[in-house]
Amino acid sequence: MVLFTGCVMDAWQRDVHAAVQRVIELTGARVAISGDTAPCCGALHEHAGLDTRARLLASRVIDAVPGDHLILVDSAGCGAMLKDYGRLLGTAEARAFSARVRDVHEWLAERIDLLPALGAGVPRGKVAVQDPCHLRHVQKAHLPVRTVLARYVDVVELDDEGLCCGAGGAYSVLHPDMARDIRHRKLESIERSATAVVASANPGCSMHLCAAGIDARHPLVIVDAIIAEGGLAHGR
Repeated sequence: MVLFTGCVMDAWQRDVHAAVQRVIELTGARVAISGDTAPCCGALHEHAGLDTRARLLASRVIDAVPGDHLILVDSAGCGAMLKDYGRLLGTAEARAFSARVRDVHEWLAERIDLLPALGAGVPRGKVAVQDPCHLRHVQKAHLPVRTVLARYVDVVELDDEGLCCGAGGAYSVLHPDMARDIRHRKLESIERSATAVVASANPGCSMHLCAAGIDARHPLVIVDAIIAEGGLAHGR
């Protein structure tokens, strides 16, 4: 298997990739890192209407990860893009590539019993789940996040029915006022949940929420820390 590392997360959230790799390997599987061979999936380019550039980057990623092994992705936006290469490029090769792509939580949820259980007597913390739009509405792969987290924490659902957090890829940069207004509604939902930690499986979402003072972490960063430390730590 290959873990696709992308560009934004590889630059700013390498700790997430490291945590994800550790959790994957606890199942007994081995995973390679895509690294610089496939540095960008082209999602932000497609969002901006730069279709020619997006297709070029998609072709480079396909060439960089040949074969028939699975490709795991820990960023919702990247995963949605990689799964869409078949439509974007319209080739048999691209469709075959997209068929190999899984969000990492999809893969782990099918092997949940291979992960270590929470130790006896260890208190279960509470974690609210913020669904990135690309995971919930595009990939429709948000439920496996809950399956993985629920092995270690009590999952708290937000009451906003998957409302966007306002990040929207580059949207928060291009339209900061509107992005803040949308985020405010998400913050109100988080406040009503009465939880101190929020799980979000997309770098744009987590950074957008962290900028507003929310303790937002990737779900597998939470899982990795609980396994290593024996419980959910607050105030990271």
